[in-house]
Amino acid sequence: MQKDRSDIHIDQAHPDETDAVLRLYIDLFYDREPLTRCFGLSKDRMLAFARSMYGGAHSNPISKGFCWVARDRPAANKAVGFIVCDDPVAEGNQQVPENISEKEMEVVSAVTALMEEIRKPVKQRIGSEAGKCLHIAAVGVAPGYEGAGIATNLLQAALEHATAREFAHVFSECTSTGSRRCHEKLGFQCLHSVAVGEFSVDGERPFGQNNLDIHLLWKDLSKRAD
Repeated sequence: MQKDRSDIHIDQAHPDETDAVLRLYIDLFYDREPLTRCFGLSKDRMLAFARSMYGGAHSNPISKGFCWVARDRPAANKAVGFIVCDDPVAEGNQQVPENISEKEMEVVSAVTALMEEIRKPVKQRIGSEAGKCLHIAAVGVAPGYEGAGIATNLLQAALEHATAREFAHVFSECTSTGSRRCHEKLGFQCLHSVAVGEFSVDGERPFGQNNLDIHLLWKDLSKRAD
């Protein structure tokens, strides 16, 4: 049964919720998000990576005010969706787990190279200036809650916050048609796309068996809301 929008409340995540949000991120994306399947990691290992990369003092998007959670009021404010953002210039290099294996390091290196390829137009546009461009890192809605406009409302919350903090641009990497349509409905435009299976590093195709296309969506912001 589809949820009524009035049942869902969206608010900014509190730093104390960091681990809960990371768990929600893994729960929603592990079996459903196409790019996640490229990693080939167990669910527990994915959580360890998420904690290492996004749970630290210098890389925590929640403590920086870049994360919102959708909560189901009648279900004791259960978290049923989230959006995580960051400033890609200010973020710097994210940390990977200390006990990373050689195989895992190969995956991390390949994914990092893939993301750099996808984001080339962004780097060309914003250079190295922090506080200029907001990155929508992930948007997720729990099964049974799709179709109620939750993802759109989460995106709107992030856009309003970005405008208030005087970010000039915002971008996102979309891996599904639904995600792309949701962004386009709010004024995003596709700058380019990358066929993951065709992507190569040093002549090798690390994700050669994958038929996923990733689209880079971009939106210019102004102080006046659209």
